[in-house]
Amino acid sequence: MNETMKVPRKTKLTYSMSGIGRDMMYALYSTYLIVFFTDALGLPNWQLVSVGIIIAVARIWDAINDPIMGTIVDNTKTRYGKFKPWVLIGALSSAVIFFLLFQDLGLSGTAFVVVFGFLYVLSGMTFTMNDIAYWSMYPSFSSDPKERESIGSLARIFASLGMFLTIALVPIIYQNFAGGPKQAFSIIALVICLIFVISQVVLFIFVKQPKNKLAEVKQEKTSLKGMIKVISKNDQLLVIIIAIFLFNTGYFITTALGIYFFNYDFNKYGGAEFTMFSAILAVSQLTALSLFPLIAKKMKRASIFKMAIGLIVLGYIVFMSVGYVLPMNMLFIGFAGLVLFSGQGFIQVLVLVMLADTIEYGQWKLGTRNESIVFAINPFVTKLATSMQVLVVTLTLALSGLNEGVIEPLTSAKDQAALSGTPLSTEQARALIASNVDSSMLLGLRLSMIVIPLILILACYIIYRKKFIIDDVFYKKITDELSEKIESTK
Repeated sequence: MNETMKVPRKTKLTYSMSGIGRDMMYALYSTYLIVFFTDALGLPNWQLVSVGIIIAVARIWDAINDPIMGTIVDNTKTRYGKFKPWVLIGALSSAVIFFLLFQDLGLSGTAFVVVFGFLYVLSGMTFTMNDIAYWSMYPSFSSDPKERESIGSLARIFASLGMFLTIALVPIIYQNFAGGPKQAFSIIALVICLIFVISQVVLFIFVKQPKNKLAEVKQEKTSLKGMIKVISKNDQLLVIIIAIFLFNTGYFITTALGIYFFNYDFNKYGGAEFTMFSAILAVSQLTALSLFPLIAKKMKRASIFKMAIGLIVLGYIVFMSVGYVLPMNMLFIGFAGLVLFSGQGFIQVLVLVMLADTIEYGQWKLGTRNESIVFAINPFVTKLATSMQVLVVTLTLALSGLNEGVIEPLTSAKDQAALSGTPLSTEQARALIASNVDSSMLLGLRLSMIVIPLILILACYIIYRKKFIIDDVFYKKITDELSEKIESTK
């Protein structure tokens, strides 16, 4: 059986490397859209909060749409399979919408809010086509746990690489671009969207799916009612849904507020410190992702999860202490990031392989196999988490006073300087920030960025430990019984 489960290395690499373009675009969209609105367009508080509410509501609808899209993918039959057509359609359509979101369309007030809402809803629906198809293709390659861990860690490595490239380079470009932040974001969006489309075309042309006999069971099309049953009756899938939601919400809040921490708390606007931190983040997380298959051979998944949570807690404690108990410098900030994002990297792969395991669990328990519906849960929960993240971020910036008290004056000064032909220098920007910021703003930022995420991530671990029951022994029992059943029906 194991022989048929081996996935060619070329397939692993082509599939995984295509994730670079996907996550470059999604990182720009999820991390810097609010930054574009504050630091480039200079939205007032009411528009910023309105945008936050629209994003939160749209993400909830988009999340609901994910399992529906998963059902559509599972029911698709074409000469190219059920996954690849949606990968390509979703890439082409979402790239256009994502590009438009990062343009100054010359709108203001209510008109801006309405047009943004329309584009944002479209962006989620089109990207969902690509996202569901891409990730639900992963468990269909093999049912062998080690092969899944190998593909999962490799896919997360390249996805994380794409994310880190965007997170690290975008601030340097938009904060120092001679034409100003608006023009910088427009060019950045164009380049990244092109990379995304090219990467997905490569996947469509070159990825060949190996045969996985557990995935080749013949079954009737899944109805919407059947989709609800697949999710609601799979108790282990429900546990993963709650755990991923809590973890992702905490993690996304931290990463989204990170650029504001460096710009306004650390007061290193326009400097290399955030890029240095992003490099530390990249090295720590990519190392964790690379080491995961080796560590998984020595440690059980529960032990890896516990170790990862310990690293994350330590990282948050150090981060919160910087500037209050520990000196505010890159040594301690870098150490906090190193341990925090190492732990996060381990959990990224753990969640992916545990989610994949619930496919066979559902097939064993319910009698149907639904990769796309199950893997629609990952973006479903991610979007619910980002809806909460955006609300927390926009409310933090508005209620703390950072947006109108610090960010808007800086944006206005940069626009005026760009019009005069003498761009605002880094030193001038930092001096302006220092003269406007106060300790209560920074404390509000720090509490939202660190304390709230820490509580959510600890809750995630407690739920996982108490409710998730699929271990190596149970999973082997499931796959053995499924194989015997399939053989007996031939």
